[in-house]
Amino acid sequence: MNPKETVLAFYRAFGSAEPARIADLLDDEVVWTAPAGNATQVAFGLGRPEDAGAPDGSNQLGKQQIVQFMAHNFSRFFVAAKNELRSMVAEGPIVFVEHRLCATLPNGRSYVNDYCFVYEVREGRIHRIREYMDTRGGWAQVFGDGEARTLLEFVER
Repeated sequence: MNPKETVLAFYRAFGSAEPARIADLLDDEVVWTAPAGNATQVAFGLGRPEDAGAPDGSNQLGKQQIVQFMAHNFSRFFVAAKNELRSMVAEGPIVFVEHRLCATLPNGRSYVNDYCFVYEVREGRIHRIREYMDTRGGWAQVFGDGEARTLLEFVER
């Protein structure tokens, strides 16, 4: 598979919520870097609002956490989620994916946010993931004017 095909297969595996399918497309040393202190992280009790700020490497997920999030936790937090792929561009081992996520949150709020993910693929597996999103918009949708709090405990199976 070329890098673009690998990323498309990863989205299909993610949609299946099958841990083995997801894990098979991830390098053992994969790292997913998301904005620190983002609303999803805080709502799972995995971060704090004060973690937000300039990138400092504090919010990096390894392979096991990625698989657990995608296979067991994503659908608990983003209920009836719909990912709309808007564009995908590949240049060598790098694949850029722009998509919109629409869902209902555990507190009943609606959620719509645009994301850009940058994937680095090595030898047919995803080696690095960098996530970019509207953190302020996400925060407002998840917590509104209320205090940030854990909405769900992160499940590890």
